[in-house]
Amino acid sequence: MRVAAFLPSAQTAHLAAALEIHDELCLADSWDAFETLVRLEPLSVAVFSPAADGTMDIARACKLIRRFGSIPFVGYVPLDASFARGIAHMSNDGLQDLIVVRANDAPSHLREVLMRVSAIRELPVIVDGLQPWFTRLPSTLTQVLIDAFRQPHKYPSAEAIAAAAGITVSCLYRSFRSARLNSPKSFVVGAHVFRGYLYLKDIGFSIRDIAAKLGYTHPRIFAHQIESVLGERPSRIRHSLDTEEAVRRLVHWFSSPYRAAAPPQYISPPGLAPVSSLRSSAAMT
Repeated sequence: MRVAAFLPSAQTAHLAAALEIHDELCLADSWDAFETLVRLEPLSVAVFSPAADGTMDIARACKLIRRFGSIPFVGYVPLDASFARGIAHMSNDGLQDLIVVRANDAPSHLREVLMRVSAIRELPVIVDGLQPWFTRLPSTLTQVLIDAFRQPHKYPSAEAIAAAAGITVSCLYRSFRSARLNSPKSFVVGAHVFRGYLYLKDIGFSIRDIAAKLGYTHPRIFAHQIESVLGERPSRIRHSLDTEEAVRRLVHWFSSPYRAAAPPQYISPPGLAPVSSLRSSAAMT
């Protein structure tokens, strides 16, 4: 889980205590930095206080929530009357959940909220569509493939999938052939396109932003793969392709064996370096 946070220091410490060793905490010290994290980092959830910098800015919070609907936003605020009206406005604009300081912010509850809101509602649909093929795979490999839908940036290659599943690359390819799935390289492409499609539904993300979040070296590579898998240019998909049809096309891509597909090309996307100084690992001992 990768969590972005724009919070006072005490709330940041509480949030960090709720994370596990494999999670990452990306810290922002301003609204601009927080928005940059939301736009360019592959986040599971964004946690914030509308007064994190000492000045209440409900309008900025509401704008972010509206523009980036695929990112779950969680407010973390004190039990204070000055926040009440702002909470109502943010809730109307799509705030996913609310944590109240010293009322329901025990680490166990914080963890439960983060896990719940970071669930991708479209994921069970595509997994269900692929179930006839997934049942032919080892269960450990199936779980890795499902995680690749959630976090495609962690799986830039067939080798990464094989390593996560604890098998060799040749075994991975044999498993895909046995299940009559498209190649592992094509699966990597499709998993990135699935997540990219969800980001495309948000008005706040440009094609360049999405390519950066997913780790592409250039937006045109992402655009080409979107068109290869879903059959239409990103600009058209953004406005006209509904989720049911997108999932149908993705299932066809994954379940058509032996289609040749070039893997995504990955480096650290340009433009993320200025944000890296705001990021801290949440590995807890």
